[in-house]
Amino acid sequence: MAFFTGRTGALYLTTAGSGAVTPSSTEQALKLRDWSLETSLELLETTTVDTAVKSYTPGAVSSTGSATVLYYRREGTTSTEPGVQFDQFLNKLMKTTTAGVTESDRVGIILRVGQTPGSTGDIKDDIAFNAYITSASMQVSTGELTSVAIQFTVDGPFRELVDA
Repeated sequence: MAFFTGRTGALYLTTAGSGAVTPSSTEQALKLRDWSLETSLELLETTTVDTAVKSYTPGAVSSTGSATVLYYRREGTTSTEPGVQFDQFLNKLMKTTTAGVTESDRVGIILRVGQTPGSTGDIKDDIAFNAYITSASMQVSTGELTSVAIQFTVDGPFRELVDA
């Protein structure tokens, strides 16, 4: 029996799309303090006036979440450097132009609950989806790491993860 702690959690970025996701298609994880995900089902009432007990049918499912990402920048200019990737991630919401947020700002996210895939773990506990970042809040405290609390809304169904 395996138990997981916050130490094994991670957030990975992937290409937003509709197909299956493989571990090899993911980019390096952003440094993370915590994450959460909530999924809810909207129920549609089907009760008729001649019944005394309410009845329902399933409606739409929606998911939202949050994460606290550590703000950092590494030396380097390649797109695989974590600091550069963090800037690209944050630019999905915090725009420096008047163009605003567009569909191209949708991100693919993988939330890792368990261990890193490989000899000691697998992807069966990972959750993959496309999302829009809906808010970002930077926090700076003396003696602490600077962090960015983000909120996101899942766009579409969850994505299938496939072992490479």
